[in-house]
Amino acid sequence: MTWHPERRAAHHVRMTWTTRIMAAFGITRAKDAGAALAAVTAPVRLPPFGDPRSMTAVYRAAQVIVSAASQLPLTVERGGAIIPQSSVPAFVRRPDPRMGRAEWITHMVSAMVLHGNAYARIERDSAGNVMALRPLDPRAVMVTVNPTTHAIVIGAEGRTLSAADVLHAHLQPETTGAPFGLGPIQAARLDLQGARQTRDFAAQWFDGTGQPTGILSSDAASYEDAIRVRNAWNGLDDDGNRVDQSRNPSGVKVLPKNFTYAPLSISPREAQWLEAREFDTLQIARLFGIPSTLMLAAPSGGSMTYSNVEQDWISFVRFSLMYYLRPLEEALSDVAARGQDVRFNLEGLLRSDTKSRYDAYAVALSSGFMTLDEVRALEGRDPLPTPNGDNTND
Repeated sequence: MTWHPERRAAHHVRMTWTTRIMAAFGITRAKDAGAALAAVTAPVRLPPFGDPRSMTAVYRAAQVIVSAASQLPLTVERGGAIIPQSSVPAFVRRPDPRMGRAEWITHMVSAMVLHGNAYARIERDSAGNVMALRPLDPRAVMVTVNPTTHAIVIGAEGRTLSAADVLHAHLQPETTGAPFGLGPIQAARLDLQGARQTRDFAAQWFDGTGQPTGILSSDAASYEDAIRVRNAWNGLDDDGNRVDQSRNPSGVKVLPKNFTYAPLSISPREAQWLEAREFDTLQIARLFGIPSTLMLAAPSGGSMTYSNVEQDWISFVRFSLMYYLRPLEEALSDVAARGQDVRFNLEGLLRSDTKSRYDAYAVALSSGFMTLDEVRALEGRDPLPTPNGDNTND
């Protein structure tokens, strides 16, 4: 087999990367390659089926989760108390200097939504301080575990990295003890394939390629005559080749004697496409834990009130959004200084509007169970300065 030079070079890079990872495990190439590689358990990967975001329901579900996460402020706690914003580490305020904090969160949460894992390469200065967290494409990251030392080795960007060099946030493990997560898209692959096939078939059906437009019938024609008439009707010659229709731009059809044409017309409701699409949308909403109201697809016959929407939103924040935020909080806390915990401030999402939030603060302040600085912390603001110019929490 003759390889193109570019393919040969790419193969060499892949083989070099694989060799370096195997070397980290203490594995060398041998005649019995199968026995050597048996020491490494790689995740099962099914063949790709395209970008799932091409389905509107999946795109909307990802949009809801990512947009909710990216608008949240990050706080740092020490001993249960929120430290002033001026003391928050720079990598928490702006994890990657190349982009804003909201954009960085978008990259990381999107990776977990679509792949179940989010990675960022940790860059440190000479003193070991974290300078940047560079997001990595999870599709180009390989995570393996040394079966002897149980050390996690990560292959990314054409080189081998230790777990200490990579921030890794992941959803529930793909298998027990696995160092990588299983995302909703990977878990429900067959359901999503079915939804995509329903969508594609419906598109073919209604553009005329998935259903006959009518029936030509005759009580006296032979099979050969029927084939010729059908071909002529479709603009084909007797051999099935396309005939020039420039002399018949209006597409007028002519039927021979004893032939009749009966058009076929099936409405979307008769074909139950609307019901099928609604079912698929609700299934995808259930998969991602998104209330149907946030998917802009309330089920037929369902009632939607302000109270229902508010409770749906609170349930979404607590049981769905936190499923993505908690792993990222833990990963950031692992990078922070000892004793510091990085948390997303959810207060803004758990209250419906500014007026309601301020009314709640007024009750808390007048009752004396919250201080003004605690209220300011919930709003992402530093404590008020004291008369000598220092913050009250310093």
